[in-house]
Amino acid sequence: MMTYKTAPSIELRPATLADQAFLQRLYASARGTEFRLHGCDAATEAMLQTVQFKAQQTDFQLQYPDAEATIIVERERPIGRLYVQYSDDEVRLIDITLLPEYRGRGIGRGLLRGLQAHGQRLHLPVRMNVLLGNPAQRLCQRCDFIMQGLDGLYAAMEWQPA
Repeated sequence: MMTYKTAPSIELRPATLADQAFLQRLYASARGTEFRLHGCDAATEAMLQTVQFKAQQTDFQLQYPDAEATIIVERERPIGRLYVQYSDDEVRLIDITLLPEYRGRGIGRGLLRGLQAHGQRLHLPVRMNVLLGNPAQRLCQRCDFIMQGLDGLYAAMEWQPA
């Protein structure tokens, strides 16, 4: 498991079953506008978010059974999640999500830089897919990730060690 700190108060810890309620709330904080745009009432929105959250978790577990699921913590308070798969040929960033009030504070950049440092030590590229139009795509470009192509609605991004 990656054990660096991105800032004095930011740490990573393994996700546990006790984190499920937080992870579902985090998912809703990142996806809520998708459902509101379609005019869903609150009950329908909550139901759709629960179904989508469970589908995403199942998909991650099937596609990346050995991935490290970590909780991003600031002063012992969970503020986000980071899923990373390490293999012989790459460091794959599967997902990074922060609560809205923690976005834009350099935490994501610090985590990406930490993954890059880890990739540098292992002599492996860091790769990810980013939803087109997501602000994270600009962050990746600022962190020297290069778009390698398109994968459906996603930009395939890659950083190569020196």
